[in-house]
This record gives sequence, C-alpha cells and structure tokens, in this order.
Amino acid sequence: MQWNESLVDKMKAGDQEALEQCYRQLSPLIYTAIFNICRDQGNANDLLQDTFIAAFEKIHSYTSGSQLFPAWIKRIAFNHTFNFLKKHKLTVIGIENENQVTSTEFSIEMLHEQHNFLSALLLKISEKERLIIWLYVVEQYSHEEIGNIVKKSPSYSKSVVSRCLKKLRAKQEIKNYAY
Repeated sequence: MQWNESLVDKMKAGDQEALEQCYRQLSPLIYTAIFNICRDQGNANDLLQDTFIAAFEKIHSYTSGSQLFPAWIKRIAFNHTFNFLKKHKLTVIGIENENQVTSTEFSIEMLHEQHNFLSALLLKISEKERLIIWLYVVEQYSHEEIGNIVKKSPSYSKSVVSRCLKKLRAKQEIKNYAY
C-alpha cells in the first residue's frame, strides 16, 4: 500500500470518497495493530471504528510534514486501545499471529511453540508493561513517543522497558529456552 498524502486535503474538505478510500487503505493496518494488543476481535473492531471516527473528527488538527497520516492515525489507535484497556482492566498480549510470519527456515510447529512461549512470558508482566514493550520493540516507537501515549515521561518508558526485560531474562523458562 502506497499512502497518498493528498487524500488528507480532500478529507479536510469533506470529500466522502477520500474518507472511504482512507478507511479501505488504512483499516487493515490499524486493525492489526489494535488486535495485536487487545487480542479480541470484537473489541478490536469497536476500537477500529472509534479510531477512525476520532481521526475524522480531528482531521483539521493534523498537519502534514510533522509525520505521515498513517502514523498519526496509528497513534490515535494506540491511545484509544490503551484507554480502553485501562478503563476495562483488560490484558494486553501483543503477539503477532504466527500465520503472518513467513520464513522458510522455521517450521509451523516451531512458530507455534515460539508463539505460545512468548504469550506465556508476556502474561507474566502487567498490561502497561506489555503495551510499552509492544510499542518499543515491535512498533519501534521512541521512548518520548511512548511517554506521550501513556502520559508519562520518556524516562518512565525507558525504566519500564529496562525493568521488564530484566524481569523476563530472570525467568527460568527463558534460561531453559535460550540456553
């Protein structure tokens, strides 16, 4: 998918076709990001809709040049997902579906084993830690960006990542699995 930034101007002008085109292009990307955090199809669908509604309502606050529109709307999705999880005290898992991973050197069984192993490990940390780890490791957000999302300082994000990785490395199953 190649994003066309000129769609933003059309959306700002109220062009319904541009809104539909934006949704068609970006909804799979946004849904995947949301689902990988909340791991529930129903909630992911609801959060996807909420994200696009909020984005379209706030479209005039988006300024080209500071970041691309897909990154802007993805940030809205993460904020909505984080707020939803916080409100409902749900668990963030954040593991990619192993069917999305394509590699000839790994068998399906090995991918399934790794998926189960990582899922079990991530269940040993809090939902906020899982979200921060996901944003930092998988989505490759900076500590400053993560701090903005969780409404904390960048050093908070750094310390959570450091503490969490240290905690996970200390687990016996990591030592058995990695060595």
